[in-house]
Formats: sequence, structure tokens, C-alpha cells
Amino acid sequence: MIRIVMGTVLLMMASSVLPAAEQTKVERGKYLVHHVAMCIYCHTPKNEDGNLEMDSLLAGSPMPVHSPYPNQVWGFMAPNLRSLPARWGENEFVDFLRTGKTPNGYAPRNPMPPFRMTAEDAAAVAAYLNSLTSSR
Repeated sequence: MIRIVMGTVLLMMASSVLPAAEQTKVERGKYLVHHVAMCIYCHTPKNEDGNLEMDSLLAGSPMPVHSPYPNQVWGFMAPNLRSLPARWGENEFVDFLRTGKTPNGYAPRNPMPPFRMTAEDAAAVAAYLNSLTSSR
């Protein structure tokens, strides 16, 4: 009886892990960029109705929000993320997503949050961003 219960528990654990294990690095990165970090909302231009222009996905955009604090300067432009890991170097980009510091040691202006991603998640984001230029 204990073996059956333990076997069932192990099977349930394995089946809950399988979808994530089967995801490719690029798919994982897309999920993180679109649904977790939500990079698309600042780094993708919007049309006059405020909808994302998916033809220009992550190509950079004027900052859609302003600082709520009068004396705090926020970034005025969200940069183009397409192939950013290739331009910086993948290791530097992964370090940026793990530490919140650019390759030259600076933190980006608000509202960019200082992500503290795992190395695997940061590498997946880099793979997804680099795939955007190769797919066009």
C-alpha cells in the first residue's frame, strides 16, 4: 500500500514538472518576458488606442509611465531589447538580469526594476530576445 501511495505521489510530482522540463529555452524566455517580468508593456510601442504594436515587439518605446514623485527622474525611453544580449554579450546580459547592474556597473533608471533572476531564467530571457531578430 505504501509503495502504491509513494508511486502515485512521485508520478504526480513528475507530471507537474514535465511541462516545464519540456519547454525550450526560448519558450521559457518568452513566458518570462511576456507574463512574469512583463517587459513588453514598457519596451513595445503602443498605437493611438494604447494597444501594443506587436509588429514592433520589444523594439523600444517612449516610457508609458511617469514618476509619481516630483523630484525623482525616471527613464524617458525604454530601450530596444531585440538582440540586446548579443549586443552586450550574453554573459553580461545574464549578469544584468541577476544583479540589476549594466555591464558598466550602473543601475538603469526607474521604473526598470532590479531583477534578481536565476542564471537559468536570465539565459532563457536572453535566448528569447536573441530569437526575435533571427525570426524576422
